[in-house]
Amino acid sequence: MSTETISQTTIRALLATERGLYDVGTGRLVLNDRPVTSVALDGAVVYALVDGVELHRIDGDRVDRIARLTDGAGTAIHVYRGALWIGGTSAGLWRLDGTELTPVDSFLTAPTRPEWSAPWGGPPAVYSFASRGDDLYVSVHVGGIMRTSDQGRTWEATSDLHDDVHQVTAGPNGTLWAATGRRGLASSTDRGRTWSYHRDGLHATYLLTVAATGDQVLVGASSGPRASDGVIYRFDGEAFEPVGRPLPDELHGAVGPRRLAAAGHHAAVATPDGSLYVSTDGGHSWHRHLDDLDRVTEIAVAAPS
Repeated sequence: MSTETISQTTIRALLATERGLYDVGTGRLVLNDRPVTSVALDGAVVYALVDGVELHRIDGDRVDRIARLTDGAGTAIHVYRGALWIGGTSAGLWRLDGTELTPVDSFLTAPTRPEWSAPWGGPPAVYSFASRGDDLYVSVHVGGIMRTSDQGRTWEATSDLHDDVHQVTAGPNGTLWAATGRRGLASSTDRGRTWSYHRDGLHATYLLTVAATGDQVLVGASSGPRASDGVIYRFDGEAFEPVGRPLPDELHGAVGPRRLAAAGHHAAVATPDGSLYVSTDGGHSWHRHLDDLDRVTEIAVAAPS
């Protein structure tokens, strides 16, 4: 990985890239020259999915490959109630049991599944996870957001699958936030039973990514997935405002799912030009921290201690 440090930061953030897993705080690179598909934090332990099939556990200086997918390819990982979950292509779902990745067969009969399909007619895929308390949310592109409250035994559909959800996240107060391609930012305060939609102040309503800070919500908006007019906005509960300099007014691309992350009042975003910007005040102000990044596939941010 070729990086140029622009400023110092106290944020603990991990960048999953096509050339390894990079620790922003320490400058450490592990899984060097391996394509890291997704990353998840579980306290001090880090999980990384490599090349969509190899699951690695990183604890301090120790890096262990602990499991391998043999019946599909993973796209995103998440820790829920002490267990590691993998979502994948063709809307596959697996759970780590010891050293085995066990298919979650109940997901094959989740509500509305026969209607799931990518916009171009291909198979659906799991794009993101969120969890709070007993609830695990799985966003499927395109298939809406599924919820389980019993560790995957049963599933309920929450959002309208036609909203084209690209990412779901849970805020610190329990509010669910979803970046949709159809109706801007969606929010739910009742575990996904009902949704409200927010657009006021956006220049375009195609959202690919969302992150919740302590009192704000951050989104990446553009006029389409390959558009050049991407902008990062901060939402205060009523209207959107561009976050402003030093981020460019337009990002010359769209920030993809899971390239924007937050925990507490810390946030980070990987922009299409290969830069990393970080914030320590909930997205009110930003600093350019790195340049010349390898392609980022996901950011994970730890809550400040």
